[in-house]
Amino acid sequence: MSLKSILESVRFTATFAAFLGMAGLLASVPVPAADATEEREPVQILFTNVNIFDGFKDKLSPGMSVLVEDNYIKEVGKFIKAPDAYIVDGKGRTMTPGLIDMHQHVMLNPPEGTAAYQTRWDGAAGGAYTQHHLVNNILLKGITTVRDIAGDPLDIAKAIDMGQLPGPRIYSSGGAISQTGGHGDWAGRNVPADVLHNHKDMAQATQNTWVVNGPDQVTEAVRMNLRRGAAFIKAMGGGGVASEFDPLEIMGLAKDEVARAVEIAADNGTYVATHAYHEDSYNRLMDLGVRSFEHGFLVTEPTVKRMASRGQDVVWSFQCFMSVNTFGDYDAMPGFFTHEQKVKGVAVGKGARNAAKLMNKHNVFTIGGSDMFGIRFVERIKEDITCNVDAGYTAAQALKHWTGNAGIVLKWSGPKNPYPIYDLGTIKKGAYADLLLWNGNPLDDIKLILDEERLEFIMKDGLVYKNTMVEADHPHFRPARSPSTRGQYPL
Repeated sequence: MSLKSILESVRFTATFAAFLGMAGLLASVPVPAADATEEREPVQILFTNVNIFDGFKDKLSPGMSVLVEDNYIKEVGKFIKAPDAYIVDGKGRTMTPGLIDMHQHVMLNPPEGTAAYQTRWDGAAGGAYTQHHLVNNILLKGITTVRDIAGDPLDIAKAIDMGQLPGPRIYSSGGAISQTGGHGDWAGRNVPADVLHNHKDMAQATQNTWVVNGPDQVTEAVRMNLRRGAAFIKAMGGGGVASEFDPLEIMGLAKDEVARAVEIAADNGTYVATHAYHEDSYNRLMDLGVRSFEHGFLVTEPTVKRMASRGQDVVWSFQCFMSVNTFGDYDAMPGFFTHEQKVKGVAVGKGARNAAKLMNKHNVFTIGGSDMFGIRFVERIKEDITCNVDAGYTAAQALKHWTGNAGIVLKWSGPKNPYPIYDLGTIKKGAYADLLLWNGNPLDDIKLILDEERLEFIMKDGLVYKNTMVEADHPHFRPARSPSTRGQYPL
């Protein structure tokens, strides 16, 4: 037996046991023997009579079947022969890929957001908040993958991959790369310089962010992130709202600092994403080889046209809800923001709809991400998708931002991709079995995704975490816990 087969068997034994214990869909199927050297028959699940949104098309493909084998999609078609498969009759429900939130900060969910790591909470508390959020407000709402873009959930991701904790797949940047006084400088105003520059403030001690100056310090921080398992790098290219010292108009990291981050990322086969708002920053960062552009709500049409001309070589990441529904209103912003932060948020909110209009007009390659953190907001995470429609995109485009397009960008991590075997964000042969079943068609009414009762089935990596397609007294019935339930394991 090959080493690969042995490893796959070990993985399957652990995950299948979790599948039976936590999900219950195949309770009648015996658990494979623990002897990793024994050959086994693959477990197959055949979904029939489903209408598929594949992550890309503008319309559903009706009356389809999907054959899942272990943790991947083996076949998609009208009629599939699988005599030994367990049958799930979709009864005309809509099947979509698992959703992918491409701008998450899962470590920043204590009540005060980034400010929490100044004086109030330590890394252990941050991890506890994170795990609750990852399950209740992400996985059990159908978000099966997140791109964590500033923070250090890398050990939590490892535990999830080992089957020790429930949760979504995590692509993490590790700690954000920021200059002193930049968007990643979260320490208190009176923290001594030696504490800040020796990475001894709590935000840096937890490796959720790096405060660095000069290419040599950038080199060390980027390489440390990659050593820890980061899939890509996040560099601060301008000022931000949720930070104290940096006006929106600043440029962030210097040219040679960004160039060094891009060089090291490229040497490792991956890419750099950036935080920035205005066009001077966007253009400089494009010149330097940055590929993923977050926010950008103050750019003008010439910059948008330049991005469009690059096709799928660069991507715009749209954080709709926080910018359009929150940042435009002084009183709607988080209570832990200062007055100056709220003023910056109002300016961002005014530009967000215009930026979205321009990006859509010129067909800029786009992904979506919630950028929601803090308990008040994370419970509303899927409103970021519906907000895309409010901002002028079609429902199909909104879902594409959170599925197919996201899956393309995740592959940019190259050899640093933590999930390299199959595709994500799509329903096709050779994709991971991350699947959702909805009672209704979100292409006709995107708001239905906000009704958790309409999301009747959640599968991630071939394991079932929610199944309300059967009666409540059925042995396969598995409801998701209420997102307001705190202090208990939901699975």
